[in-house]
Amino acid sequence: MSEDGGPAGASNPPRDRSVQRRVGVFGTWSPLLKQGPALLAFLLANAVVLSPVGVRTDWTLVAAADAIVVLATVFAAVLPRLRIAAGWELAIPIATFAAVALLRTGTGGQASPFGALLVIPLVWIASEPGVRNVLIASAGVAVTISLPFVMGVSSVENAADIVRLMYTPVAFTIAAVLINHIARLVDRRIERLEETTAKGERLVASLEVLNSEARTRERKTRKANQLLDEVWNAISGHAIIGTDVSGRITVWNPGAESLLGYSSAEVIGQMQITDLHLASEIREELRLLTTGDAGGSGTDFEGLVRTARGGFRDVRDWTYLRRDGSEFPAQVSIAQRFNEDGDTSGFIFVATDETDAREIERLKDEFAGLISHELRTPLSSILGYVELLSDDDDQPLSTQQSRYIEVVDRNARRLLKLVGDLLFTAQVGSGRFTIETDPVMVGQLLEAAAESAYPAADAAGVELRTVISDSTVLVDADSTRLGQAVDNLLSNAIKFTPRGGSVALELAADGDEVRISVTDTGYGIASHELHRLSERFFRATTATKHAVPGVGLGLTITKAIVTAHGGRIDISSTLGAGTTMAIALPRFHRGSSDGKGASDIADVGTVGADTVG
Repeated sequence: MSEDGGPAGASNPPRDRSVQRRVGVFGTWSPLLKQGPALLAFLLANAVVLSPVGVRTDWTLVAAADAIVVLATVFAAVLPRLRIAAGWELAIPIATFAAVALLRTGTGGQASPFGALLVIPLVWIASEPGVRNVLIASAGVAVTISLPFVMGVSSVENAADIVRLMYTPVAFTIAAVLINHIARLVDRRIERLEETTAKGERLVASLEVLNSEARTRERKTRKANQLLDEVWNAISGHAIIGTDVSGRITVWNPGAESLLGYSSAEVIGQMQITDLHLASEIREELRLLTTGDAGGSGTDFEGLVRTARGGFRDVRDWTYLRRDGSEFPAQVSIAQRFNEDGDTSGFIFVATDETDAREIERLKDEFAGLISHELRTPLSSILGYVELLSDDDDQPLSTQQSRYIEVVDRNARRLLKLVGDLLFTAQVGSGRFTIETDPVMVGQLLEAAAESAYPAADAAGVELRTVISDSTVLVDADSTRLGQAVDNLLSNAIKFTPRGGSVALELAADGDEVRISVTDTGYGIASHELHRLSERFFRATTATKHAVPGVGLGLTITKAIVTAHGGRIDISSTLGAGTTMAIALPRFHRGSSDGKGASDIADVGTVGADTVG
């Protein structure tokens, strides 16, 4: 609480000037307390007068002086309770001046021993601010000194009396000036002290509020940390791994310890995140970085975080390595971490064991394969009867019936192709996909593929051209499956190229490698989506934006076929400029083993989730 009874730290209203003046040299004394010295001095004076000392006394004047002091004391006692101007307080020392003047006159005038009592009202009045109070104090002294001469009690007998009569008021006036100045200085210091005290009280109050808020925040922080620890320790089915910007592991949750077999002490600050990944997969991703439109730094870590570093959502499948060397498929979500300045401080990897999910996918693929196989029989029957109806010369169809039959035939063939694609992907997923290889002349295969694609290119208004540097180049391949892969690339290129664009089918041989490239001037593909192109049913943003038809199986099938032949797919693309997809296969040399026979490709069972290129 402050002095005026208000709450600590509260802003004090400006005080009335008269109230301020009651501070001064007398501090915060009440008028009665200030009047106390005068009353005590008069009591002592009366005791002296009544004593046998033998002071000459005019009892009428002494009684009048005593009465004035008593009345002034009573007024001082009741003044705080009266609703009158604070300036009335000066009436008390003025009355005291009058009482001292009467007492001095009644006890010998110039020879009175009580002249020193005028100091008491002088100090009181002179300590009040302003020159006016100095003048009042000086006037009081002059009246007190001159009253005995005026009333004839004292007389001027020599030059010393004249000097005393004139010099005494001057001396007391000088004293009044000094007292007034000192009081003003003291008053200013008191005001500054009050201001400092008020500021200190406000500061203390503010500190108390801040301390209370800090304690509240501390409690909330402790609760949040406790909750975070509980959640952190409860996540046992997911590995949460944090790294710095260079890939060094800095965060390792209990789920990571459970899934991967390493303790936090073994990995934090000791291992790179790339140590947990299958090296071949990272090399595949790095190859995409160096052949894609954006390039790459070439570091293993960059191969993992390039998409996330660009601010895009990155959730894909990787193969993780446990401490004992065993592998397991994991779905990994990668996101950036930021510091207080908004700069990248590292990355967070959230990995989930997909072993059970892969088994479920395999069973689903087997089921899809079974259903697809069962659907092919009735579809083949439908197409057969449609063909019979169309070729029946005995009962020719009307024009309208022929259109109906054409619609049935077209949609049945489209459905048969879709069922075939589903069956193929199911065979790949379940590990039952096989190819029959023979030496194949790639130039002839590409010319046949181009010839089949010309009608679609003409209908789309796209120029299709072929560039075959060496028509005698051979590869050891399944001509049907390889032709299917090339057909898929051509079909995609034509669909993704607007009218007026072009598609180029090229064949080039470089040493022991044969490259079949399909380059278009179409819409292009965003760099952060390249690694997802071989996922089943995935469609690039540009495909949905431009309403390009398809179900997202073409590249999945193509990747599986190419992988089965021991080759790879390289993809580079620039949004708005076009895309190049190249199949790289080992070259077949005459005189080597003819390579005929069935090749079981059980290890491409997860191709739908692998990264292209």
